[in-house]
Amino acid sequence: MMLSKMTASILVDLVENKLAMLQIDDRNDLREVLALQRCLGELRGSVTTDGASAGEFCDIPHRGRHRKLTALMEDMNVMPTEHRQSA
Repeated sequence: MMLSKMTASILVDLVENKLAMLQIDDRNDLREVLALQRCLGELRGSVTTDGASAGEFCDIPHRGRHRKLTALMEDMNVMPTEHRQSA
């Protein structure tokens, strides 16, 4: 699916705003953040490469044993909610 540069940049802005407003309280919130970060990476890739690699997929973590929420947040460089508000 091809997106114009203007449409992709608007979508990038929307995803960035959503990420900035999210407060991580549980695993579902963290999953939403991770999904939004993947979307943001794909959108930025489609904007910078003019859609040349838009069809490539990134690795999605497999289901299995749950890791601790703090370990997942550290892996994805996501700050906890209480630190994000003061920054």
